[in-house]
Amino acid sequence: MWILTLVCVVTAYLVVPPLFSVIQTSLSTTTLTGALGEFTFRHYRDVLSGFRFAAPLMNTLYFALGSAFLATFLGGAIAWLVTRTDTPLRGLGYFTAFASFGTPFILYTIGWLLLLGRSGPVNAWLRHLLDLPGPLFNIYSLPGMVLVEAFLWSPLVFLMLAASFRAMDPALEDASAACGASGLQTMMRVSLRLMLPAIFSVVLLVFIRAFESFEIPALVGLPGDVRVLTTAIFLDAHRMPPRYGTAGAFSVLLMLLVAAALYCYSRVTREAAKFHTVTGKGYRPSLIRVGRWRYVTGGLIALYSFCLLALPFLIILWASLLPFYSHPSLEALPRLTLRNYETVIKYPKLFDAVRNSMLLGLGSATFVMGLTTLASWILVRTRLKARWLLDLLTTLPLVFPGIVMGLAILRFYLTVPIPIYSTLWILLVAYVARYIPYGIRYTHAGLLQLHRELEEAAYSSGASWLDCFRRITLPLLTPSFLGGWVFVFLLSAKELSMSILLAGPRTPVVSVTIFELWENAQIGELAAFGVVWTLILLTVAMGYYLFARRYGIQLQ
Repeated sequence: MWILTLVCVVTAYLVVPPLFSVIQTSLSTTTLTGALGEFTFRHYRDVLSGFRFAAPLMNTLYFALGSAFLATFLGGAIAWLVTRTDTPLRGLGYFTAFASFGTPFILYTIGWLLLLGRSGPVNAWLRHLLDLPGPLFNIYSLPGMVLVEAFLWSPLVFLMLAASFRAMDPALEDASAACGASGLQTMMRVSLRLMLPAIFSVVLLVFIRAFESFEIPALVGLPGDVRVLTTAIFLDAHRMPPRYGTAGAFSVLLMLLVAAALYCYSRVTREAAKFHTVTGKGYRPSLIRVGRWRYVTGGLIALYSFCLLALPFLIILWASLLPFYSHPSLEALPRLTLRNYETVIKYPKLFDAVRNSMLLGLGSATFVMGLTTLASWILVRTRLKARWLLDLLTTLPLVFPGIVMGLAILRFYLTVPIPIYSTLWILLVAYVARYIPYGIRYTHAGLLQLHRELEEAAYSSGASWLDCFRRITLPLLTPSFLGGWVFVFLLSAKELSMSILLAGPRTPVVSVTIFELWENAQIGELAAFGVVWTLILLTVAMGYYLFARRYGIQLQ
């Protein structure tokens, strides 16, 4: 019982104060110093009046829906080719998906901005080829935001749908073909209908992630005067003086919308049992032979991998070798230099940012996995009546978009006498609170796979709970624990939406430093710094890829 109390208290301290803080901020006036004043509904009236809320909401819906459908189409098509056909280069699909998790979101976005910007190589080549007076594609627009966001989330779609495609019983497709149906008719009337729950759940998940996205709306949308809900919160919090009340009202409304979407997602995944095709009878996996089209399908996988990974990284690498950025050309080759890398190595602020991000990644991953391991053991192994409270607390952070969590923690530690504001500790608290649901997913699933008879045998031999947990449960849980640890580390190392509100001049982190370099138009230094940081994270991600293949862990 004391373990439940301890875990609940720690989790409640991390999760409840931000929720209370953001609601209180939205219902109170604030002074010039940021202190809370009188109770009021004025912030909600200001937000809901006119187009103050409607315009960002419409942009957010367009952005999230477009990204969800396009990402599902891209990731789903590649997943079907990799898992259901005998096309070559199938292993490249999994490699691309895992390697993409080692690329910082902000650097990936900047890579596409350099490629598709007004003076980027794509527009330059199209303008020259088609003899156009101006750029053909404007990336600083809602369609540009949708394109980059869809590329960003398509690897996650691939991993989730690949598991569902592998589990589909091909006997149903064989029966359709035996009845005279063409391949297209079989796909439309059998395969896609069986996959509807999985596809719909993936669309909903990407919709939620895009709905609360900050990096792409800030880097792509704001220069084009396209505002969504997350950037509206950011702008209100960064005004002078800050409009914390309005930002809080935006945050509460955004949390309600995300909570509604998460509820729909849970209902959809709960009904998936109605569409099970893997049973104990007649199941035999097989691959569809694509014949002479195998080189075309293999080329599509290679093209997807090249566009998703190689193109953004290569343009960043090119920019890192130039004193002043210009699009790739033969004329620019004599200007190539390593001076930007010398600056990165010698500039102390950049080294401090790497050190702080590594410390925060290590600390948040270790604390999250330690806390969620205990929480999962309580949820899976005990029958305590208060388990529902712990279950609620560990899933509550899913309702918080990153920018909302950052604002809530900022406001809370500005008003309470705990001196961690503008230190690494406030960032650590934010990261741990944000990523508890991700840790619980790994440890909970891992404990469900361990039968309790192993622990019961230890107890029968006179072992204490601590000895049993240390010598039996933890060693058997190691694959899930390490998988979740690496995943949380990568998320923490790439985090921007909370860090941009919480990081101070004395506590720089990599993502915020890259954001500031981009705003200051220091493209060369940004690119060199990004290449070094990407190689570090890619090493971790590839290590995780090999580890996951060894132990059968899925990054979903």
